[in-house]
Amino acid sequence: MKTKTIITELTQEDLVDLLCTATYGSNWLDCYAPNRLGLDITESDCREDVWAKALLAGHSIECIDYYAEEEAYGNLPHTTDEEGNVTYIVTLEDIMKGLQACFDGTFKGDDNAKSWLKECFYHFADKGSMELDQPEAEALMQVILFNELIYG
Repeated sequence: MKTKTIITELTQEDLVDLLCTATYGSNWLDCYAPNRLGLDITESDCREDVWAKALLAGHSIECIDYYAEEEAYGNLPHTTDEEGNVTYIVTLEDIMKGLQACFDGTFKGDDNAKSWLKECFYHFADKGSMELDQPEAEALMQVILFNELIYG
């Protein structure tokens, strides 16, 4: 039997949790919200709130891979700067598709990676558990950005 997961909604809290956990202390990943037009940003909003609000308003965010060395992966639109960093343009739909791939195991990877990413997805989805850690969130982001694990 084959099944397919469809994520129908991500909340601001969901996005902040994922993006904050993935980028905090990351050596290779950072994000920006270049378009803030029409966003209801307050003084108490952290950078991850701004990213989430941008995504939920239909804007994209930019996720930068500082370890890329001019090598881009996956199918997301991207640019490469003079230092070899690759910046991916990411929408809310891209995040949903990447998370679905983590759960369904439809990304590039072996069975061990697919099993681990499904567990990472469960940790992300179970808000009461607080088990999603930084390496797991980074792994989810790698599937969102690259459709595979590049950095382990």
